[in-house]
Amino acid sequence: MELKLFDLPTKEVYKDLFQPGMQKVGQALSTVLDTATLILLPLKLLNEKARINYDINLKIYSEKLNQSSNTLTQVQPFVGLPIIEKLTQIGQNELSESFINLLTKASFEETANLVHPVFITILNNLSADEAKILFHYHKKQRIPYLSFYIHRYKEEIQKLEESNVKSSQDLQHLINYTFQDREAIHIPFKERLTGIENEVELIFPKNISLYLDNLHHNGLIEFENKLINKNDLDKYDSLLNSDYSAIHNDLKKLLQEAENTSVENLKFEEQIRKESIKFTNLGISFIEACIVD
Repeated sequence: MELKLFDLPTKEVYKDLFQPGMQKVGQALSTVLDTATLILLPLKLLNEKARINYDINLKIYSEKLNQSSNTLTQVQPFVGLPIIEKLTQIGQNELSESFINLLTKASFEETANLVHPVFITILNNLSADEAKILFHYHKKQRIPYLSFYIHRYKEEIQKLEESNVKSSQDLQHLINYTFQDREAIHIPFKERLTGIENEVELIFPKNISLYLDNLHHNGLIEFENKLINKNDLDKYDSLLNSDYSAIHNDLKKLLQEAENTSVENLKFEEQIRKESIKFTNLGISFIEACIVD
């Protein structure tokens, strides 16, 4: 049977806007709903699940508008159209909350300047778990993490313990050992051990490395590997001795096995790097627009 234009549930798009408490939604989205390309929305609302998502998310959006005392303004179609259509596809979770927060910011004169089109692109690139991470850590200045490396080198000069340094010759020996050409390489064992999967209830906790790569790829975070903050020292200790103690033990066993089977003066030692994740300027702006309620 051929679907005709008058068969589409176009009235369904508007009927909620006449319910008590929904007037602000109608005012904010009036330009968006009058846009001709919104014909895609009635098509999507033929699907029952899409209709349920649309109703729930629209009510949440209405509540946010009603709770604010800011000055209402009309949402620009280039912002409102893709968000409204997206809200037919996703249920109630942190990702839909991010879209609704962005739509809410675009609905008020005082916050419309926070909205940038790239934020919609970024939201479309995020998973629900990645949105969970942003909601959990958006007030943090840093997320400390550890990286475990294997330091392999060739020891040509025998090490002298500092406690045995008793003469200038001993001191020179210690200096020679410290600065000798060790033919050193650093082999990654486990990187970016943040503990996030233990602090946030993720749908797929094993994907944490992928999530961090995606947040970095979208320009929201950066990895700091040169400076550490003394306020994070307790967190580093917790990561080492609690969250990833089993992985640390595996590393030590591997190093011992390598040491026992090595030849030609090859030496192996662990290197634990203390690093952190920081939000970029783009990330901070994104959080203000999409995460902060």
